[in-house]
Amino acid sequence: MSGKRIHLYLSVLIVTVFILAATIPVRASGTNSFTFLQMQIGSRAQGMGNAFTAIPAHIDGLYYNPASSAFSPRPAMMLYHSSWIEDISIENISFLYPRVNNFAFSAGLSYLHLPEIDEYDISNGNPVKGGTFQIYNLISHVGASFQTAEVFSAGIQIKYLQERIADVLASGVAFDLGILYKLPVEYLSFGMALQNLGPKLKYDEYKEKLPLTYRFGVAYQLPYNPLTFALDVVKISDEDWKIYPGFEFEVLNGLALRAGYQFQKDIGAGYNVGVGFAFLENYSLNYVYSPYGILGNTHRAEFVFNFGSLYRRSPEPRPSSYPVQTSYSSYSSQLPIPKGLTAKKLGEEVILSWDASYIRGAKYNIYVEIPGRTGIVKINKEPISDTNLTFNPTVSSLKLKFYISLVSGNSESEKSEALNFEFRK
Repeated sequence: MSGKRIHLYLSVLIVTVFILAATIPVRASGTNSFTFLQMQIGSRAQGMGNAFTAIPAHIDGLYYNPASSAFSPRPAMMLYHSSWIEDISIENISFLYPRVNNFAFSAGLSYLHLPEIDEYDISNGNPVKGGTFQIYNLISHVGASFQTAEVFSAGIQIKYLQERIADVLASGVAFDLGILYKLPVEYLSFGMALQNLGPKLKYDEYKEKLPLTYRFGVAYQLPYNPLTFALDVVKISDEDWKIYPGFEFEVLNGLALRAGYQFQKDIGAGYNVGVGFAFLENYSLNYVYSPYGILGNTHRAEFVFNFGSLYRRSPEPRPSSYPVQTSYSSYSSQLPIPKGLTAKKLGEEVILSWDASYIRGAKYNIYVEIPGRTGIVKINKEPISDTNLTFNPTVSSLKLKFYISLVSGNSESEKSEALNFEFRK
């Protein structure tokens, strides 16, 4: 079955589920339960105001759109901590393992806990303190996403839910579905997710429904600029539509500033501000601050570990900030890997050059990686026959890694060893 046909089938299936699920809030009764499901995970995403449904290739995306993981270039682990209002704390650990025959697999565990609460007996009319009790929520998930084309992916997550209030325990399962599509308009992506689809949770004799959530998002990264704009529109059952705009801007190599705003806010100032710092190529630290007025402020942070080298034997997906990548029928180990790759700065331009191949009609693809920010992505739309390339970076300072491959017919060689280059205007 062709990738285009799978793409079509998955799109129709997920859109159909969205339409069917839209009738659930109409038929259901009672209030939403398990509000922990509405408290998002991930400091990079929260720093952008939770506008993350259309952002690909980051572990935070597991909690906004399960399809986003298919575009991740390498395995990752995230440790997350949130210090919420009223001494509420949230802990999370997440894992992502991508690129297994176009599949990506994920798992995560989230835990919300409150301080002990005083218990009172009011059976005699007057409150009498009788001890303390605890409240906690637990969510574990496993998920998979599938990249059917270089610009399209679909994903699903299965979640096990548990909530304890004193000696009352409720548990159940829920599902998340999502798709992510990199639109024909370059640098623009669209995401759609349906979260918390599942049966009601039972508390003793009472049943309460889950907060079924619809997410629609778009993201746009300025061409060859480290500035990303995102907008999410979110509908939780029995609640009004919410609009979440946000942005991320990398001011220095590895340092990012983020901000977002919630127009339909319930409490607090409605804005988030965050900062991120990527270092040693494989690690990043993200922090976000959110004020909640008289209730206090929240502080949330995550530490992300990336593992291994970026994969080279499969075509990397096109992020929003780079031209679309041409597909090749195979990667050939028989083709020679180009050599002699060098880079030099001339004025405000960067000139790449390499040795010509002995293969008649050889052409070349040029790839770049911004350590700690992007995977390996192609910067030329079509293979070029020249043995040099000149371009003008729009930022003042940036550390880059360049790679080159040889193209002959419908085959492409493996990429060369990385050329490290630091650019300063």
